[in-house]
Amino acid sequence: MRPITSNEHTGRSASLCSDIFAQIFKHPILSAALLCVVCLLMTTGGVSFSGAFSVALCIAALGTGAAFYAKSQYDGSRGWRLAVTIGAVTLLTAIVFVYTALLRQSYTMIVMNGGLAACAAVFLYLTAANRLSVRNGILLLFAAGFIMRLSYILMMTAGMIQHDVHSLGAGAGHAGYIEYLYQYGHLPDFDVRTVDQFYHPPLHHTLAALWMHLQTLIGVSYTDAYENIQILTLFYSTVCLILSYKIFRQMGLRNGGLLGATAIIAFCPTFYILSGSINNDVLSIAFALGAILNTLYWYRSRRMKRILAIALCVGLGMMTKLSVWMVAPGIAFVFMYVFFRNFKDFKKYLVQFAAFICVCAPLGLFWSVRNFLRWQVPFTYVPRLAPQSAQYIGNIPFWQRIFDFRLYQFADVSPQFTMYGNAYNEYNPLIGFFKTSVFDEGIAVRRFPKIAGFSHVLFFAAVALGLLAVGAMVFMFVKKSQKIDLVQKGFIALLYVVYLWMYYSFCFDFPHVCTMNVRYAVPLIVIGALSCGVLLQHLLSCQKRSAKAGAVLTYALIAVYAVSGYLVYHTCAFSLFGF
Repeated sequence: MRPITSNEHTGRSASLCSDIFAQIFKHPILSAALLCVVCLLMTTGGVSFSGAFSVALCIAALGTGAAFYAKSQYDGSRGWRLAVTIGAVTLLTAIVFVYTALLRQSYTMIVMNGGLAACAAVFLYLTAANRLSVRNGILLLFAAGFIMRLSYILMMTAGMIQHDVHSLGAGAGHAGYIEYLYQYGHLPDFDVRTVDQFYHPPLHHTLAALWMHLQTLIGVSYTDAYENIQILTLFYSTVCLILSYKIFRQMGLRNGGLLGATAIIAFCPTFYILSGSINNDVLSIAFALGAILNTLYWYRSRRMKRILAIALCVGLGMMTKLSVWMVAPGIAFVFMYVFFRNFKDFKKYLVQFAAFICVCAPLGLFWSVRNFLRWQVPFTYVPRLAPQSAQYIGNIPFWQRIFDFRLYQFADVSPQFTMYGNAYNEYNPLIGFFKTSVFDEGIAVRRFPKIAGFSHVLFFAAVALGLLAVGAMVFMFVKKSQKIDLVQKGFIALLYVVYLWMYYSFCFDFPHVCTMNVRYAVPLIVIGALSCGVLLQHLLSCQKRSAKAGAVLTYALIAVYAVSGYLVYHTCAFSLFGF
């Protein structure tokens, strides 16, 4: 028998890696879900041996199913190699889970530094071997983005840097809402205005309560089950990255433009923070992006399953947070255009629209209708902070809030609150948007003094990218393109206008510092990344040196944004762990 040469070994290894990458790329959301379940080994402490063994059996069962599925996708030895590799990795993961679940320690620095170093090593290897394809580059961006999100939840507990969550056992806030559903197993049977945050639709809180039940059934302690709600939000944030990538693809981005746009979302600190935020923000954003993506799919295919997917995303999104309605005007525009453009097939579209309403309306409106009928709660009810609040900024003139960009506001680029000892309250919505997009309200120099230098680099990189995105969006709307037609441009433009208008309206209708937060308008970041990707794709296709230089500068800006974000959050981790 002829011995196998080293080149053949290398070829088989490369082929096996390609097969594994292909399966991950084919099922990214399922892969993300399995990866998040595996991450329980780093976030769970106090698990009994039997509980850890039960989770290990679940991991082994999932891995066995994945191995059989992989075997069915390929014939001969190629399928067997892939199946055996997946089985071996699964077995190792299950063993490691049992061992580490009982001996928990902090993994943050290992995950952040080791994970990103591994991504860099794979990148260098693929580059040296001339195997760095766009698909592999996207997968590396997914991996790096996931690592930063995971590092954040390992660094920040469910009680740190949250919005309206309160604490475990407080009986109010998002934590109290989840605990109520966990304990009683039914929706609130009282006027939801009487307990803070209980007015929100219940989908996220119900899923979180069920997730806690599932964990406690296998031996996870109650407090750890509560902390592990961050595994759900980590998954939702990762899904946002995947959906953003798919939106970029549907809008015609390829190659360098696709890589640039995806990198912005992968390394955007907003999504790190959302991965650790156990309120309902990130799930609602995932549903909004899902509705946008499926609208683009439907526009091309006009199939019933796509319009039902839109209905589910909008309906379930509004069952998570009513603000998901903001995608509706853009979707309605696409629906109306297709309907009148193909009026001869009006019966087909009337049937589809009726199906959309029958699915979307009950899901999206049941909570508001229930509360109105039982306790006369207004459909658009949102509690107000009193003018006596330390956050109140309603006394600042409208024009000052819009146009005041005096330099003192950038001496400290983290959000300013007088109640935390800052000299003034943040009042400009645009400045508040950019500050919270990279720091939220808790990653502040007052709390982490060592980030002072890096924080300015990150903030101004975000501002530069934002300004570039606005210019790129104008370019995208004006330039004729075979890949992005007028309907798609109108859809994106309506999404942008509605989200931006509602963000500013909210800031002035509820004049408090906390309303000037990027979490109320996250799709604007995705639209900005899309615009930057379109510009990059155009610059790379031009032969002029100035265009090539512009592309290089754009990539450099994205790199500065990514690296400075890593340095800020790495420094926060060091500070929290006493270094």
